[in-house]
Amino acid sequence: MIYTLKIIVIICISIVLFNCNNRPPTKNQRSNNHNLKEKNCITQVIAIDDSIGKIRNHNCETISLSETIRMYTSGIDKVDFTNCPPNFKQAFHSHKEAWTKMTTITNNYPDLRGEMHDLFKILEEGEDKEAFKILLGSIWSTWEDVENSMGN
Repeated sequence: MIYTLKIIVIICISIVLFNCNNRPPTKNQRSNNHNLKEKNCITQVIAIDDSIGKIRNHNCETISLSETIRMYTSGIDKVDFTNCPPNFKQAFHSHKEAWTKMTTITNNYPDLRGEMHDLFKILEEGEDKEAFKILLGSIWSTWEDVENSMGN
């Protein structure tokens, strides 16, 4: 009889423990998991942008500035934003669009070669300096929006 009672108690405890471990995640646990996915997505996107940004900065040493920008924005188009928060996705899309708009100026300089920041200094003093400065300001302000949307 005592043996049977011990077995019943063990079975009951096992059932309780099994049910505790198999409960669906709480709202808080789902929220934490969602937040972790968003943070991981942001981290991955920023790491990819850093990599393709370094390439962008030097590609224009051998190809046109406009082609360099098109390659950079094409790289952004291939990034998976699925788990990123909507405000981050939108900010990054706006940043990519700001880069795309820059080609309206860089298309005028197909033979200009050098490191991107050096070329930008040349363009800041060139014939299209007013329009260039506006477009460059847009690139910087949209990047600021990206940073602000990261939720750090």
